[in-house]
Amino acid sequence: MKKIVTILMFLMAFLGFSAMKDGIYYAEKNSGGNWKAFVKLTIKSDKIIGVQYDRKNNAGELLSIDQKENEKYKAKFGETFRDASFSMTRNLVSSQNLSSVRGVKDGTALSEFKELVQFLINKANAGETGNFKL
Repeated sequence: MKKIVTILMFLMAFLGFSAMKDGIYYAEKNSGGNWKAFVKLTIKSDKIIGVQYDRKNNAGELLSIDQKENEKYKAKFGETFRDASFSMTRNLVSSQNLSSVRGVKDGTALSEFKELVQFLINKANAGETGNFKL
């Protein structure tokens, strides 16, 4: 009898485990100056299949395609913001593990990315799609 109860409890815990719900999740936060950082996360079948991390100014222009700003960024960090963003997003999609995302020289961008992604993973686990501001 104890074995049956144990098995039933295990099955209930396993089936009750929350999985990320399919959808598109978006969050943004002020990043300093006139830039807002944002992450757009696409979830399908409990996997992260797409990630976009960027910053946009008040006119909606993306930092990753602003040549002048990327040159300033590269002078400061040794890599463009575009390269740093691609590195983090590709790493997350391939590993499916936020804690394994590293290797970016801009610690602020890395922590900002991780904060926004973790927030969205929590929303995906709760099935709360939409646009959020932090």
